[in-house]
Amino acid sequence: MLVLMNNARIGVGFECLGISEAAYRLAKQYASERRSMGKPIERHEMIAAYLDEMELDVRSIRALAVTAAYHEELAQKHDLRLRLDPDLGEQARAHHQTEAKKHKAAARRLTPLLKYYAAEKAVEICRLALQIHGGNGYITEYAPERLLRDALVMPIYEGTSQIQSLMAMKDTMGAILKNPQEFVKRSAQARWRTVSARDPLEKRVARLQLLGQNAQQHLLLRTAGDKMKGLRDRPISDWTEQLTRSWDPKRDFAFAMLHAERLTRLLTDIAIAEIFLDQSQLHPERRELLERHLERAEPRCKMLYEEISTRGQRLIEELARSEAESGAAS
Repeated sequence: MLVLMNNARIGVGFECLGISEAAYRLAKQYASERRSMGKPIERHEMIAAYLDEMELDVRSIRALAVTAAYHEELAQKHDLRLRLDPDLGEQARAHHQTEAKKHKAAARRLTPLLKYYAAEKAVEICRLALQIHGGNGYITEYAPERLLRDALVMPIYEGTSQIQSLMAMKDTMGAILKNPQEFVKRSAQARWRTVSARDPLEKRVARLQLLGQNAQQHLLLRTAGDKMKGLRDRPISDWTEQLTRSWDPKRDFAFAMLHAERLTRLLTDIAIAEIFLDQSQLHPERRELLERHLERAEPRCKMLYEEISTRGQRLIEELARSEAESGAAS
C-alpha cells in the first residue's frame, strides 16, 4: 500500500510539473507578444519578476520530482532483485538490502515534500499565468482559466497538502526521537560546513540546513518540554517509558502539528538546495540555478524559522482551554 501511495503521489508531482510548465509557457508567450507603454510586457519589471519566479519554480519541481522518482525506482529494483533472484550470495544480498533501505528512506523523505510543493506551486503558477493574461486569462478562449481549474485539485487528491505536511513533520520528528545522535551529528556537520566549505554556495546551503535543524530542534524541545510538564506528578521510574514510548500524537505533537506546513516549506527549500548543489558539483552550469534558488530561499527560510520559533503559543492555549471546557461540559 505504501509503495502504491508513494507512486501515486510522485505521479501527481509530475502532473503538477506538466500543468506548471504549460502555464509558464503560455504566460511567457503572451507576455512577449502583448505590448504596453511601447514595449512587450515581459520587459516590465513586475512581469519579468513573475516570469523569472515561475521559470525557477518549474525547474525546482522538476528537480524534486525526478530525484524522488529516481530513489523510488531504485528502491523497488533492489527489492525485486532480493525477492526474485534465488542465487544471490550473502554479500550481494547485504548490498541490495543496504541500497534498498537507503533509497526507500530518501523516497519517503522527498515524496511528501514533492506532493506538497508541486501542488501548491501549480496553483500559484497558474494563478500568475492568468494574471499576466489580464482579462483574457479569465475567458474560455484562452487556456489559463482551464489550467487554473485543473491545478486547484492538485493540493487535494492523493493526500491533501495538509496531510503531506503532517507526514513530513511526523517522519522528521520521529527520526530525531529514534536516533538523536544522528541528528546531533548532522547538525554539527552542517555547522562545520558553514565555516569550512571552500565553495561559497556550499556554505550557504549548509546555513540553510542548519536553520532547518534549528527549527526541528525548537519543535522537539517544545514538544519534550510539554511532555515533561505532564510527568510532574508521576514517579521518576515512569519517566523513561513516558518519554521514549508513550507518545500521543494528538496531544504531545500539538505544537509541531501547528507548524507542520511551515516546517514542510522549510524542508522543501532545503531539499531543493541540496539537489541543485549536488547537480552543480557535477555540472558547473547548474550553479546559476542554485544561486537563483538560494536568493529566494534564504530570506524565505529565515522568515519561516522566525514564525516557527515565535508564534503559536496563544492558539495552542486557546485550543487546550476550549477542549478542557468541552470535556467538563460533557
